[in-house]
Amino acid sequence: MMRTRWLLIVTFLTWGVVAAPSLAWSQISFGVGGDNVEAESSLVPFKIMMRGAINAPARDDSLGYLRMSISDYHATYDFDVLTVQAVDDARITAWAILQQYKNGKHNLILDGPKELLSKIGQAEPRTPLMITGFLQQRRKTLRLTKVEIIGMEDLTSPLPLKEKEGEEEKVAEEEKAAE
Repeated sequence: MMRTRWLLIVTFLTWGVVAAPSLAWSQISFGVGGDNVEAESSLVPFKIMMRGAINAPARDDSLGYLRMSISDYHATYDFDVLTVQAVDDARITAWAILQQYKNGKHNLILDGPKELLSKIGQAEPRTPLMITGFLQQRRKTLRLTKVEIIGMEDLTSPLPLKEKEGEEEKVAEEEKAAE
């Protein structure tokens, strides 16, 4: 009887020391920065596209403003965001992208080619821009791939500009065919 009791205690302790920690470790994600790219701790960059106006007062229909900084120029800019989307992943929401930067919580550090950085640096106040780049949440860095000055009508358009231009050409062709 005594031997059975000790055998049960040893078995229980062995299971507790050996098996339980391995079960706990199986619940932890081992990827760098977690398992989802939109997490604040993620090191995995994802492509985003933002439309808004630089150094403009906030509009009623805006999602908020970002404070963007370019360390090379020692400059900071406010960007009133009207639309933002993850280009390659529709499941990432605007809120997930903007949560740690919105309304000046943290600066979004801009990085990239000098010509793209200078487009932002030289933009006049209230200039509508479309900024595309790879966002790395943990480092709070946006690596620019494209900066365009857009018209006011394109500022809140839900379609990417290339698709919209294609639609305008189709409408013009249809009008010519109707004549």
